[in-house]
Amino acid sequence: MSTARIAVPSTIIRPGADPLTAINFLHVEEEDQARLVDVMVTAAQHMAGTPGNVSLNVLRSLDGSRIVSYGQWSDEQGLQAAERVDPVPELVERVRALTVNHPRPRLYSVVYADDRSPEGVSVISPSYTGAIFINEITTQPPTQARLLELVIANNQIQSQNTSGYRSANFHRSTDGERAVNYSLWDTAEHCIQAISAMADMDENLAETVEIASPDFRFYELVHASHA
Repeated sequence: MSTARIAVPSTIIRPGADPLTAINFLHVEEEDQARLVDVMVTAAQHMAGTPGNVSLNVLRSLDGSRIVSYGQWSDEQGLQAAERVDPVPELVERVRALTVNHPRPRLYSVVYADDRSPEGVSVISPSYTGAIFINEITTQPPTQARLLELVIANNQIQSQNTSGYRSANFHRSTDGERAVNYSLWDTAEHCIQAISAMADMDENLAETVEIASPDFRFYELVHASHA
């Protein structure tokens, strides 16, 4: 598929092991979110362009409780080296002081992507004006594969046929403990309608709830860089 019309800086989301995706979900008190955004953006600016870096993005949840970093790297060694670049270690300590959960990035691969745009791939870009929906789903290694089967099947049956749907991109963490959906919609209301319909129509919902705990929110992009 062609990506010639995709603007830069843009992070292209598509299945495959290259590049490696690192996603970090930061839990924060609402009154600290703006300060944490500043620290995360500063860290991203120092890490961007280091060997192995493809892209770095920082997003904040609209409810004030989360910040997400979404980065792409050619390999894990590049990410680890970037984390040692001065003053990133000091900034990481400031991040830990401001967060509730003291997280570290998990490594992911994109296992499924569906996009209705002319380019046929989703991008993380400052030019995007629709709703960004990100769902971090907690599971266990023995159930991760089944969870992905269920949520992808539900997306194919329901979300794709819902008004306002633009894309869904499911990621599998390498440690087996997470699945992440980065999804784009015309508006948040369209996505909420789809979630409500799923609760009424998804015949596999009970099994999904048994093996997974979702944590979904709407986000806006506050920083983007691309090598």
